[in-house]
Amino acid sequence: MRRRRQFANWYNALCRTEARELLKAASTPAKAARMTRPQIQAALKRAGRSRPIAADADGLREAFRVDWAHPPQMLEDALGKQMLALLLQLEAACTAADGLADAVDEACPQHLDSEILLCLPGLGTQLAARLLAEIGDDRSRFVDACGFEGIR
Repeated sequence: MRRRRQFANWYNALCRTEARELLKAASTPAKAARMTRPQIQAALKRAGRSRPIAADADGLREAFRVDWAHPPQMLEDALGKQMLALLLQLEAACTAADGLADAVDEACPQHLDSEILLCLPGLGTQLAARLLAEIGDDRSRFVDACGFEGIR
């Protein structure tokens, strides 16, 4: 549980490259508990982190070493192999999601209404594209603002 909570502080938790690198390096709780501070720091660096690595490595190392109920070694090894297979699928999904986000970032500013939408406070390209997808881009669809408010 503590291992999961350590990742919970990170936005998008397991979709972050840091979490995936750590899971690659330590696919089972026993392997994670044996990780040294330099190994954890190396995993964070492979994920592109430059700072604050030392404090995070210490926190992760502590979380990895918490006492927990040990399953039989054969079962833990099998679950570790399953986790690595699932991690490959997660990485593919994260890569695809990043590609879609890049496509939206590229396409949204080309829309006729993008200048209007992007000037709204807190509305970036991702949210502007979602708003366009929800309400459509047919300006004649709404006679006035009241018609726009009625969308649910």
